[in-house]
Parts: sequence; structure tokens; C-alpha cells
Amino acid sequence: MNSRFEKYKKALSSGDPATADSAKEELHKTFATLSQEEQKYANIFLHDMQTGDVRVAPGKTLRDYINEYMKQAKNDQIHRVASAFGLDEEMLRNMMALSVDDASINEFGRFDNLKATIDITKATAYFEKVSGKKSPLPMVNIKVDKILRDFIINGGYDIDLPE
Repeated sequence: MNSRFEKYKKALSSGDPATADSAKEELHKTFATLSQEEQKYANIFLHDMQTGDVRVAPGKTLRDYINEYMKQAKNDQIHRVASAFGLDEEMLRNMMALSVDDASINEFGRFDNLKATIDITKATAYFEKVSGKKSPLPMVNIKVDKILRDFIINGGYDIDLPE
């Protein structure tokens, strides 16, 4: 994969679109060794590279860039959840790092402590913007609990942030 990545970098810098396209196709053939998520971020990185949105550093492998993009995406997901619900982002990061499951999510009261940091006003506003209707407080608490639980157990995912 790396040798084809190096070929693609050279082809892009040569300015010949046909050579670059051919090198990109060869590189894409090596993506079968990557997980679906890694393929997604590899394609995003290659697009950013092609458009000039990212500068390639010497000595960095394609895998390095994929890992950076995945890490940044995970950080963005955590930040969006913390912002949407007004909760302690550091506590959420720590829980995410523990790789908990349904049975262990509230060991030592960690999940309850995290939920205690929720800004209920922000959470209510979030659900009202998403659904377009008023959300009673008990329903907000149930929804936050469910989303937060799923988010932590599943290792994160994108949530919509209404404008």
C-alpha cells in the first residue's frame, strides 16, 4: 500500500492527470486490506490531498494519515455530543477510553457521574431543535441516557447538530 501511495504522490506532483488517475486506481486496489471505516477515511484523505487541502509530509505513510483522520473524526464526535448536551467532555473521553459494555458502563458510578454533568437546558434545546417540538423534562432525561449509553458502548458515532 505504501509503495503505491508513494507512486500516487509522485504522479500528483508531476501534473499529469492520466498518470495520477492510474496511480490512484492502483492505490485503491490495496484498500481491500483496510476496514470499511479505514477505507472511508483513506478516500477522504486522498480527496483532500488531490484538492490541495492537505500537505503531505515526507516520511508519513498512508496508514499514518488514515489514523490521524480517524482520530480527528472521533474527537469531533465526542466534542459534538459534549456540546449538544453540555456535559463534561473530559469525563466522556475517559469513559470512551475504557471501552465499556452494557454491564460495566456504570461501574463505580461513572456513567451516573457523567450524566450529572449534563446541562439539562442545553439538552432540552437540542432535542427541541432536532424534533421541532417541546420535549418534557422526563423525556429529555430518557433520550439523553439512551443516546449517551449507545454512543459510549458503540465507540461513538456522528450526531446531527441543528443550526
